[in-house]
Amino acid sequence: MTSEIPPGIEDWARRPGPATVLDAVHARARRGHRTETGTLTSIVLTAQQRREVALLLGTRWELSGKPVRLQDLAAKLSEHHLTVRGLVEALRGGQVEPDKAHRDRVQARAAAERGSAATCLIESGVAASVVERWLADAGLPRPGSGELQRLAEQVATVVTRLRTTSAGTRLAQLAADTLHDAHALDADRQLGRGVARLLAIVHGLPRPQRAGRAWRAAWAGAGVVCDGVSSRVLALNLPLTGDSPAARLCAAAPGEPVWLTLRSLAGTWTALAGEVFVCENPTVAEAAADRLGPNCPPLVCTDGIASGAALDLLAGLAAVGSTIRVRADFDPAGFTIADQVLSVAPGALSWRFDARTYADECGLSGHRSTSGDLATALTELRVAYDHARTPVHEERVLALLLSDLAAESGTGD
Repeated sequence: MTSEIPPGIEDWARRPGPATVLDAVHARARRGHRTETGTLTSIVLTAQQRREVALLLGTRWELSGKPVRLQDLAAKLSEHHLTVRGLVEALRGGQVEPDKAHRDRVQARAAAERGSAATCLIESGVAASVVERWLADAGLPRPGSGELQRLAEQVATVVTRLRTTSAGTRLAQLAADTLHDAHALDADRQLGRGVARLLAIVHGLPRPQRAGRAWRAAWAGAGVVCDGVSSRVLALNLPLTGDSPAARLCAAAPGEPVWLTLRSLAGTWTALAGEVFVCENPTVAEAAADRLGPNCPPLVCTDGIASGAALDLLAGLAAVGSTIRVRADFDPAGFTIADQVLSVAPGALSWRFDARTYADECGLSGHRSTSGDLATALTELRVAYDHARTPVHEERVLALLLSDLAAESGTGD
């Protein structure tokens, strides 16, 4: 039993009808409206709920069909030394805080945390103008929960350590030495992104969004070297030229799929503008190499979710004017890959990654769209997928894909 409420009143208040009435009173109190007078015209009670409310307000009120008047409720509750608001607060275990007061309190707490985070970074030696820009980043935790302060303290710790770190230090080594976790500064960790974006502001570099060129440049500005070998992408017959190891690897193995790492993509490289096909699964690349060898059109395989190496490579190919034709498994992970590619190649086209192909494989009707641009095709494909919820892997359409590649190469099938 709730303290200070007579048992009979508490039992009444817990019934559905009275609970609906008291919920409406609570809403009025939060909006700053009166709770002891007024009429609750906004609630609709069922016949059963009216009977329950009438256990306190009486049969005459029940039969009248009129809404609840708070002054009538207040009069009945006063017989038990209660007010309407007092009953609501006793049932909920605390005073009702008006919405405006709540907003003001939350805003004050957020402002205080933001100020504290700024002070922490400035005291660590970061310029106030840099801190202001960093705090405006949409990727940071919203102030008020304590998360922003904790992040700022960790960022300040890393920034302070960077001042005594030798040039050429590896990112994982910095993380292990400073935070006792070699992965603490990875691109998929909020702390890693927070430090990298601060460094980008300091050095006037683009804001890093992933483990790509901007990410590596931000850390390089502080003398830190990022891992360049764990991020990789599979390539077949890419016409890369330049002084990068990737260009030499591609040129040395015509007709053979080769793994390119971020390290191998460092340096200068370019490519002849042309068609570049993108798939998700290595089976497609290996089958294409077996069937077409050196005659296969340029093919990039992400091998699952696209890595930084894959996105850097595709961004570079798009930048030289290559036509990027993309596909992946028909499933949520495949849709994510398509979104990733669109983030670096907005003009990418669909390669049988559309509602029609999916519908044909699943035996669906009514999905005939074959939109060429990937963005539109992806939107339509998601609608079709929501109807069936049946994953279809690339290997199911392998024969079609090989036929497309053969036709593009001019060798037929």
